[in-house]
This record gives sequence, C-alpha cells and structure tokens, in this order.
Amino acid sequence: MKDFFRDVSPRRAVLDLWQFLGAPREFRWTGLFLAACVTGGIFVLMINQGWRGMPRRPEVIYIQSWRADRSDAEIIAGNIEATRKARAEAAEEEFHAENIRKMYKTVGAATGLDTQKMYDDGKAEREAEQKAEAARNKALLDRYLEKKPGQTATAAAQGN
Repeated sequence: MKDFFRDVSPRRAVLDLWQFLGAPREFRWTGLFLAACVTGGIFVLMINQGWRGMPRRPEVIYIQSWRADRSDAEIIAGNIEATRKARAEAAEEEFHAENIRKMYKTVGAATGLDTQKMYDDGKAEREAEQKAEAARNKALLDRYLEKKPGQTATAAAQGN
C-alpha cells in the first residue's frame, strides 16, 4: 500500500513535473501546452454539465376575486362586460380564421380544387355547431333559471 501512495502523492507529481520541464527535449513546451489544453478542456466540459441547485421559484398565477358585498347590478354589469370582451375576442378569432380560409381557398383554386363547395360545406358545418351550442345553452337556462308563468328562459336571463 505504501508503494501506491508514494506513486500518487502530490510531492511525487511536482517532482515529475519539475524533471519533465528541466530535461532538454525538442517538444517540451509543445507537450506542456497540449497537456494543459486537454486538462483545461476536460474541466470546461465538467463545469458546463451543470449540477443540481436550488429549485426554481414557483410561478404565481393570481386569480381575480370579487367582493362578497357586491350588489346584483354590479354583478350583472361585470357579467355584461365579460360577455362583451369574450364576444370581441371570438369575433377577432373568427376574422383571422376567415382570412386563413381565404388563403386556403386561393391555394385550392390554383391547384384546381372545387374550393367554393368545400367553403360552403365548412360554413354550413360551423353554423350547425353554433346552433347546437345555442340550443344547449338555452336548455341550461331553462333548467336553472327561475321563470315566471308565461316567461321564456331568455327573458328570465335578461331580467325581464
């Protein structure tokens, strides 16, 4: 065991380096430079590997909350504003979707496809989906809103 530690001791390593640098060799400085580059390259690779550190701080997402003492008028006004905003966003999205459909229609016409039929079919399908969603919404309103005799669900939702 003594022989092993003698061969790997720091004192022995410094003496070997001193002997290497002191000996007259043709490529002494080139060899030293290449050895330093290889050793430095290994350390650079190890440093860039990264390591575990502190976890990232959590990203907080705040949720809007409302006062408990709001009046019905304030609640309705907030709902109307939210509905307007949602409808404006939907209209903007539909505008962009329509522009994309026009681009596809132009490309399809250039390749010889019957784009008008495909456009009409898609439009009919979108309208059918909108009608089905409106019917589902009306059914929900009829089910959950209080109605006065002779009043429709839509009128109850509007407060008439």
